[in-house]
Amino acid sequence: MRSDVFNKNSNAYDGKTRPEKIFEWDYISCAPPLVSNLGVSADGVMANGDKFSMLFPGSNGQLQPTMCCSIGAFTAVGMSPTVQGTVGASDADGTAAGLNLQMDSETADNVGVEIVWGGSQFGSNSNKIIAQTHSASFDVTINNADWSDYDCLSIGFRKVQEFQPGHGAILAASSGDPLYTDYVAFGCISPDDVQISTDLNNSGDETVTDSGDATAATSNHRFRVDLASDGKVTYKHIGAAAMRQGVLAAPSTTAAFTFDAGDILVPYMFVLGTNQNSAVYLKSVDITRSPAVDGHSVA
Repeated sequence: MRSDVFNKNSNAYDGKTRPEKIFEWDYISCAPPLVSNLGVSADGVMANGDKFSMLFPGSNGQLQPTMCCSIGAFTAVGMSPTVQGTVGASDADGTAAGLNLQMDSETADNVGVEIVWGGSQFGSNSNKIIAQTHSASFDVTINNADWSDYDCLSIGFRKVQEFQPGHGAILAASSGDPLYTDYVAFGCISPDDVQISTDLNNSGDETVTDSGDATAATSNHRFRVDLASDGKVTYKHIGAAAMRQGVLAAPSTTAAFTFDAGDILVPYMFVLGTNQNSAVYLKSVDITRSPAVDGHSVA
């Protein structure tokens, strides 16, 4: 390990090798996100595939973009993403608070949202990750009153591509063309069940691995996906721990996966509900990339 590139007093210091935070937010130390107008055909109404955006203030006040896609219809009675619950000075496992991402699940089945973090779904200096050039990590804490109310609640990395609203339903079905050509998804991909879903080079069918682990009932669950500089992906999680806390561990059963060199990836999250009025609270998001990308400041 070379230490000179990390030392600001060294002539070899490059300012890039240390991990760069491309996204960091939590519901306690950061302000709620600014949500764009959700109306497309009418005020507060979206069709399947309609897009919107959210700007998340970081802990230093920096604004961090996201691109979002409505999965299924969003009606005027839907729940716009907003921070709800009692926000205290610290988080606890059972605290029902955070950014509610249930969207219009109370009204209909198979509706939700896909979020691409840090920038465009096509990648930009602010959020693109180049396989076998960059290493990256994606870490979230989520609270759900009933994890069985969601067919898919996952995080991961995918190759740059236009939004595919049908992706989550395929993941939940554990079979079929997942629509994204190259991706890894990790989380609650079957109600109350921690799974891994992947595809490489547009094979036409997803590969699903049941971890053998369950989600944390009515509690917090933390998921983390790590991308190594050789393109290999690993997974960790823990249930029933406070936000960003607890000892992460690999799933009981995992799956090997390696992105091809040069694949341009973005971090993404998928939420797909089951027609229940069930809040899903995003508590924290932390995404890093190393080395830094020129034109994007190192946090």
